[in-house]
Amino acid sequence: MAPSVFVASGFTAQYPEGGGSLWVPLQYVRGLRDLGVDAWWLEVLWPHGDEARDRAYVATFLRTMTALGLGDRTVLLYAPRGSRDDVPDVMEHYGLTPEALRARARDGLLLNLAHSVPKPLRGDFARTVLFDIDPGAFQLWAREWDMGVGSHDVHLTIGQNLGGADSPVPLGDVTWHRTWPAVHLPSWPAQPPPAPDAAYTTVTQWWSGHYAFLDGDAYDCNKRSGFVPLLPLARRVSVPLELAANLHADEREDRALIAAAGWRLVDPAEVAGTPETFRRYVQASRGELSAAKPAYVKARPGWISDRTVCYLASGRPAVVEETGVSAHLPASSGLRFFRGADEAAEAIRAIEADPVAAGRAARRLAEEVFATRAVLPRLLRLVGA
Repeated sequence: MAPSVFVASGFTAQYPEGGGSLWVPLQYVRGLRDLGVDAWWLEVLWPHGDEARDRAYVATFLRTMTALGLGDRTVLLYAPRGSRDDVPDVMEHYGLTPEALRARARDGLLLNLAHSVPKPLRGDFARTVLFDIDPGAFQLWAREWDMGVGSHDVHLTIGQNLGGADSPVPLGDVTWHRTWPAVHLPSWPAQPPPAPDAAYTTVTQWWSGHYAFLDGDAYDCNKRSGFVPLLPLARRVSVPLELAANLHADEREDRALIAAAGWRLVDPAEVAGTPETFRRYVQASRGELSAAKPAYVKARPGWISDRTVCYLASGRPAVVEETGVSAHLPASSGLRFFRGADEAAEAIRAIEADPVAAGRAARRLAEEVFATRAVLPRLLRLVGA
C-alpha cells in the first residue's frame, strides 16, 4: 500500500453554505492526486448542541463529496458528544472503518489544515504537519492558549512575511516553513473577458467576532472593519463594486451604509453557497477587490487569500490590501496591492486601462506561483513526504 496523505479539515462540514471554504482542502486533494499521491480528505465534525442539525451536516457533506468525485476518497469523523479537547467516547466513521483508517495512517501523513485535528486524534499517523492558513492571528492565539502547536512534526504557514523585521508576531520555538496557497488549475481554467457590466467582487464574512491580542494590543479579525474605510471607493471608480457578504437581515444600518456608498450587496449563500456556484461567481466577475482583516494589515504576516488565487487562475485581476506579501511576489499587473482607498482607486484605474492584459497577467501569475503543480512538490519535500 502506497503511503497516504490525508488533507484534514474541520471547517467545511459545519458550514455547508460556504462554497469558497470547501475549495481550500479541495485544491490540495485534487493537486496531490494529479501528482500520483494517494490523497484523502479527512473531515472532522464536532457537536454543535443540535444533533439533528449535525446529522444534516453529515448527509450534506457526504453528498457534496460524491458530487465532486471524491466520495470514495473521503473520511468523515463525527463526534455526536464530547469535546475536541478529549478523546470522544463515541466517534462515528464514514468512508473508512476505524481499522482501515489506522492501517493507512500507520505509514501516512496528516496535513492538518488550521489545526483541525486535535492531538487525541492524531496518534495513529506516522507524520503530522500543522498547516496554518490564518497567519499572524493563529500564532497569537496559539501563544494565548495552549493549542499544542509544537506537537506536530512539521509546521507550514502561508504567511510569507512571518518572522520579518516589520512583523511583530512572536514565533516562539516553532520553525515555520513558508508555502503559498495553492490553486488547482484544471479546476480553474482561464476565462474569456467578462461581460461589460461585470463588477469587481469578493466573497467574505462580515463579522467573525474574533480578535487576537499581543501584549494587551488588539488585532481585529473582522472584515467589516477593513471594508468600511473602502466604502467611498465606489463613487471614485467607473466600474461597479459588489460585496457578497453575509450580513444578517436585521443589520439594517450596515446594509444602508453599503447601499448609500454605491456598492452592490448580495447574499453569499445564494451566489457562492456551493463549490460550483462559488466558481461561477468568481469567473463571472470583472476582478476581485477586497480588504484584508485589520489583524493581517497590522501583523504583516504576508498573507494572501485562497480566494484571491482562484480569481487569478480564472484570468481575473485582483486588487487586495497589503499585508506584507507584495515583497515576496513578482510584480504583476494582474495583482495589485493597496494601502487605503486612494491606492485602491489607482490600482483599479490601472487595470481598467488594459483589462485584457491584466487578466492575462493574473493567469500567468497563478501558473507560475500558485498552481498546485508548482506548490505541492516543494510542499511535499518540506514535510518529508
